[in-house]
This record gives sequence, structure tokens and C-alpha cells, in this order.
Amino acid sequence: MDIGGRVNDEILYLFIVTSVTIGAILSSIFSVSHGIFDVFPFMYILAIILIVYFYPKYGVLYSLGIGLVYIGLVFSYGTSNPIQIAISSAWFVIFIAIGVVASSYANRLRDDKRKIRNVFENAQDGIFCFEIRSLRILDINPKCARMLQYGRDDLIGKEIASIWMSEVEREAFISGIKDGKGAFQKEVLLRAKDGTPRRCLVSAILSTNRVVLCSAIDITQEKTADEEIRLTLEELDRQVRERTAHLEKINDDLKAEILEHKMDENALLFGEQNSDRLEGMR
Repeated sequence: MDIGGRVNDEILYLFIVTSVTIGAILSSIFSVSHGIFDVFPFMYILAIILIVYFYPKYGVLYSLGIGLVYIGLVFSYGTSNPIQIAISSAWFVIFIAIGVVASSYANRLRDDKRKIRNVFENAQDGIFCFEIRSLRILDINPKCARMLQYGRDDLIGKEIASIWMSEVEREAFISGIKDGKGAFQKEVLLRAKDGTPRRCLVSAILSTNRVVLCSAIDITQEKTADEEIRLTLEELDRQVRERTAHLEKINDDLKAEILEHKMDENALLFGEQNSDRLEGMR
């Protein structure tokens, strides 16, 4: 969300809280001035809930302040009924208790959310999430956006198909998430902004609110290195086979040449022996 959107939200939150607070005080003035003490305190609970929801760190102070306003109005209109004084005092304690408990819980949730966001933002793995029904990207961390050569804002709200190379592979991946239980892992091809494929190992889990949280590890370089090693080994194997065949041919040629020399020597020796016999017969 941009800065202008955040400012508009802050203005809306302040308007809602201020309106409910003024409404609670005015209803209190009207009620106590007409002797009604049974209904209007619930308006304060609504105001406390809203302030805790929008501004949890101010919940306790607001509860204390609004509680003092409430009990001050009751006493300022001169009620002398001890039962009403006791009830108003009890409501004051209830306001403080609601503010303390709700603020503590909301602050703890906000701290947990902040920690999760820090992990999400600073994770060394690429992380993105998308809604399983609309298949639109809900969020993506900077690591994953850089891996795909995008800015974060370029991808948030886009369909998951915009970063997936193969429709068939994408459908199989989503079917595996829907059919599987727990984490689902698959090697897929994602598409970078310039259209180049990125081989990634994607681990996904489907949350209870039908959001798929994915962790993507870029293994393109590893795959390229493995492919280069495989090609190198194949080339070495080919060269070894060719060299072996060449040596075997040389060996066969040498054997044939040696055999031929032996045959020539035998033929020459046989010729000399025959010549000696003929000389002897003469």
C-alpha cells in the first residue's frame, strides 16, 4: 500500500473512533439526564474495541480516559443512588479490564505479525502466496521478486499464471496442493520478467483460509552446472571410446603386420631349405 493509501486509512480510523467516542459521551449525557443507567455503558465498550483494533498500543490509556469520562458524567449529574454509584464503578473497572486484556492480546498479535513480516521480508528463500480460488498473488517478498526480475508492486494482485512457464505444469502443481495433505514440493519452471525460465524447487502449503504459501529456491545454476558436468562426462566417455577403438585398431594392425612378417620369414626359410636340398642332390 502506498503512503497516500495509508494516510487515507488513518483518517478513516480517526473519524470512526472519534465518532463512536462522541456518540458514547452524548448518549451518556442524554441517558443520565433522563435517569437511564442500564444501556448506554455498552457504547463505551464499542469505542474501546475500536481503539484496540485500530490503535492497540493506546488501548489501556483510552480505556482509562473513557472510563473516567463515564464515571465523571454519572457523578456530575448528581446521582445519589448507591446502587447506581456501585454499578457505574463496576462499569469503570470493566472498561479498564477490557482495555488491558484486549490491548495485551492485540499487541501480542501485532508483535507476532511484525516478526512474521520481518522473516518474510528478510528470508533468503523466495516466498510468495496466492489465493487458491482466484489464483492471484497476494504477496511476494523482495528475494522472490528480484529472482524473477520484478518489483514487488509489479506482481501483487497479478494472476499466478504471469510467472509460470507451463499451464499444464501449473495446473498439476495446484492439483497437487489441493489433493495433498501438509507440505507439497515440486520442481517447476517460473518465468522471469524478460521471459527467461527459472528452474525452482517450490514448497507449498495450503492454509485454512485457502491461501497457498510458497517457498521458492532458485536451482537454475545448479541445474545448469549439473547439465554441463553431464555433457562433459559424456564427451570424455566418447573420447575414451574413440581412443580405445583407435588403440585397438593399431594393436590389430601391429598383430597383422607381425603375422605377415613371420609368414614372409617362414617362406624365405622354406625357400632356402629347398635350395640346399637341390644342391645336395646334384
